[in-house]
Amino acid sequence: MEHSTSLPDNTFFPECWSDDRRMGVLLAEFRPRQLNTVSYDTKMEFWKNLILSYCRTTGSCVVSISMLKERFRRKGTVPYCLHTVFGDMLSKGELCNEQQLNTNKSTSGPLGLNLWAVGKMFKAPLQWGYGVVRDTVLGQSNVNENDHFIALQIAQVHAQLIEEIVAERKLNGKVIKYDDFITLISETSLITRQGLHPVVALLQQNNRLTRDAVTIDGAKIDLIKFADRNASTAEHITHIEKSVYELEETETQLMKDINLIEHKITQTMDQVREYIKDGRKQMAKTHLKKKNMLEKNMQNKISALETLQIIISKIHNCQTDKNVIEAYKLGTKSLKKVFEDAGITLDQVDETLAEMKEVLEQNDEMAAMIGTVSNNGDMDELELEQELSDLLDMKLAENNIESNNITHPPTVSVNNTNDFDKEIEKRLAALRVGKTDVTKILDVGM
Repeated sequence: MEHSTSLPDNTFFPECWSDDRRMGVLLAEFRPRQLNTVSYDTKMEFWKNLILSYCRTTGSCVVSISMLKERFRRKGTVPYCLHTVFGDMLSKGELCNEQQLNTNKSTSGPLGLNLWAVGKMFKAPLQWGYGVVRDTVLGQSNVNENDHFIALQIAQVHAQLIEEIVAERKLNGKVIKYDDFITLISETSLITRQGLHPVVALLQQNNRLTRDAVTIDGAKIDLIKFADRNASTAEHITHIEKSVYELEETETQLMKDINLIEHKITQTMDQVREYIKDGRKQMAKTHLKKKNMLEKNMQNKISALETLQIIISKIHNCQTDKNVIEAYKLGTKSLKKVFEDAGITLDQVDETLAEMKEVLEQNDEMAAMIGTVSNNGDMDELELEQELSDLLDMKLAENNIESNNITHPPTVSVNNTNDFDKEIEKRLAALRVGKTDVTKILDVGM
């Protein structure tokens, strides 16, 4: 496969690039589409894909006819059909010129649609339709070979890649220096500086970022801020954000100045030691004075730096306090909404508690009434105890009589009498314990 040696990377070329016969047809100018529609469309698709592949490989969505003629030069032959390819891509919105992306989108109509979007929806198709009719009647229009155009498909891919990098670095919603942003993208992707500017313009057109500038020590510094990850549009860089950026830049500069002064103090002391070693006391004394002046200057800068850091800290704390207050407001609103949805009011709560108190008091009264025992019960218990005692006495008397009439061995009668006496004592003791044991004693007696 023979490739052009002028290209740093030729991986975007298709396999047919080495086919002389095939490439002879592809490099030539287009024949009228009416003669062979399939061949015309296939050739057009080939060059469109090659242009997009070239843009992906080089990391830039910016192309021009003169640029691609040199990049696609094959064996000294340049593609003569690029004018037709560019015209077709422009008519279908696959290419756009840089002026379209750089158009100020801030001008809006009464319905909130920006004029650039309106132009893309209504004006551009009308122009494309007119261009098709014009080319049919008068022939293909001549596109300036040196004009730069943007391959929108590649620009959109690069825009998505940039947003992913920004999200990964957690830079959404933060104000950053545009030059620092360019350095970041160059270090983390293949997007070139030339290809980055139109992508940034596209993101700005889609409200994914905003740009502004500040002037510090007479130098203009471009700032950029991307939309939050969950936000549909980027917010404008506020005056407070620009002020904070200026303060932080001043803080950084003060820290650099302090480090520089410390380095000068170290060098001055080294010179003082050298002069003392050489016996040049006057020069040593002069450099000591210089060292003292540097130390005073450094102390002033340190004091200014501390004051500045306190101010920056207070500003950040105010933002945090604002977020806390907003959270309080949201919580209060949500709690009120919950009460409203549940139909809970202070009057209802007070009424419910009063009813509950009344019910509990009634319950206590009912429990007290149920637990009350009649006095007749006590009288019945006493009568039962007296009757039981009489029965036990009668039983004892009968046992004594029987034991006197019947002869038994002395040992047996004595033991029986003792056992009976003990049983009687146990039952009497049980009667004295309490009323609740009466039932048990009756059961044993029976």
